[in-house]
Amino acid sequence: MTATALGADPVLHDVAALAATARISLDTVEAAPDDGVGMIAGLTKREREILGHIVAGRTYGEIARDLYLSEKTVSSHVSNILRKTGSTNRIDLARRAQHATRAPN
Repeated sequence: MTATALGADPVLHDVAALAATARISLDTVEAAPDDGVGMIAGLTKREREILGHIVAGRTYGEIARDLYLSEKTVSSHVSNILRKTGSTNRIDLARRAQHATRAPN
């Protein structure tokens, strides 16, 4: 980890404690890849980024804080993603995204 290599473990500990208090995850969320498969192909970069958070099970509030957006903006993006993918809700969307990004057997 970079913090350890730089001797910044105390700072890392403080940041982790602050994030936990604020209920902010420090886990890295990868955007769903734009692999041209099915419903992911038509999404913007921001929509793919938000889709990655949706697949990770994040709430609108968590996504908004992480991306420095309002919850209303996140909601608008999710509505656009649902419309573009033909998904009925966030759970359906996450399932479709996971299925679409799996490598073929």
